[in-house]
Amino acid sequence: MKILSLGHSSYILEMAPAAGEPVRILADPWLSDYLIGDLMGRFPRVRLDLQALQPIHAIYLSHSHTDHLDPYALLELRKLDPCPVLLLPQSLEYLEPLLQKYLPEIEITLLRQGEETNLHGLKLTAMFNPELRATNEDDVMVLIAETEEEVFVGEGDALMPLYDSTAREELADRFNRQGVQTACFLGVKNEGDSTMNMLSAKNGEQRKELLGQSIEATYAELYDIYSPLDEEADSLWGNPALVRVLTGQGICYPQALDTGYNRILFPIRLEDRVRMEREVAGQFGCQHSIEELVPGHLHELSGGRQQSSTPAMGVTVLDQEEERHFDPESKLERDFPQGPLLEDQRDIQTQKRQIAEYLQARFLPWLIGARTPPLEHLLADGKGEYRIRIRYGTGSDYEETDHLLSFARLSFQPVETAGKPDEFYWANDIDDVLAGRADEFSLCCREPLEGKAQRLWRCLGLPYLNNDLIEKKLRLHFERAARGETPDSWAEPYWQPRGTPPTD
Repeated sequence: MKILSLGHSSYILEMAPAAGEPVRILADPWLSDYLIGDLMGRFPRVRLDLQALQPIHAIYLSHSHTDHLDPYALLELRKLDPCPVLLLPQSLEYLEPLLQKYLPEIEITLLRQGEETNLHGLKLTAMFNPELRATNEDDVMVLIAETEEEVFVGEGDALMPLYDSTAREELADRFNRQGVQTACFLGVKNEGDSTMNMLSAKNGEQRKELLGQSIEATYAELYDIYSPLDEEADSLWGNPALVRVLTGQGICYPQALDTGYNRILFPIRLEDRVRMEREVAGQFGCQHSIEELVPGHLHELSGGRQQSSTPAMGVTVLDQEEERHFDPESKLERDFPQGPLLEDQRDIQTQKRQIAEYLQARFLPWLIGARTPPLEHLLADGKGEYRIRIRYGTGSDYEETDHLLSFARLSFQPVETAGKPDEFYWANDIDDVLAGRADEFSLCCREPLEGKAQRLWRCLGLPYLNNDLIEKKLRLHFERAARGETPDSWAEPYWQPRGTPPTD
């Protein structure tokens, strides 16, 4: 088994069935320098010689976030000869007409829960994360590839609940199947939470405090993963033929604008995570090995271990890990404008109708059903009210309206502003998400309006509730890519209003 890391969540998996040639799958090819969803940059940036990387037999898309499903990359990859098959999770079946329109050369194979697919002798299956709690990545499907002697499980962004005995047992049964000599469990560790916290810190002392919290949270997660769940031997982590391979999601302040910010964005990097995971696994006597996927390196696994990690032909890595070593003493501070992402004047009455409809038709049912907390508790804590404030207009010319939910009227009613709101948003930003021009992460380059929570914004990012918004966003970018436009020309204007970033 070989894994070529392309940075972030992208990789090429190569496995050889007993009676056939090696089969190569390109997973989650985000190959752009910018993320068209949340506008952040990519670390490291990579350049590929696609001809040197051939053959690629299939492309696998784990879910709909644009650091995994990149229209610009897909339009380039369709030029490969022979053209790869597109492995599409059934959770993204609603996107099949869109993909067929812009990628007519590519055959689409749907991966359905529990069903086997044969790819040139390689057995493929996919499964949904068994986690019951709702996330903004519920549409992720875990990729499983098997030969007679090897098993690969690519977790993607699913973050499977390894604190649950059933989830552990299901994985262990697959890895411990008779005849398996090498099993690989590839995990993607998202650095987003600690990264964004660091960006909002006001000074070095606060960064150190947040770093401590991030370290504690990481160790807590690792103890959930590795603590024995009963007195019996752990059949998952007690498997000496298992290699746990970790890759990191390097979403950063755009390298082209100022590399200095990335000294404060990555307090716990992938090499730190691997070191901490080895430490905790060692405390519990685990038998498996833990390795880091290095961008641009080809990792060869056999005999239950990683045998080599060497630079690969066809991949050029533009950024090195030492360029983002954490520096809590950096003098850089968040200095972003407080305004909507796009500062144009719009039809306020149309925006009011659209936002009122979304609050009532989607947000309120989700708020009731989510029960985090139960609606009655949420209202009781606010003395019977929950208030969402919307600011219409631009940073220099705006008006505000509150939408009030109460025990007296269990529907959002537009009212005059009063007191401090529970949630506070720019109308243009909500308008842009509803039109597919932005998504839940896009506010990274703006200073948010001050509210107590962002439940509405989180609701806007839920995949099954907002499949129409996902389709609009992807359609917009397929159209741009087809016209020859680039992710850079899309993302960079959002950063320009803040001028030249300060330097240390």
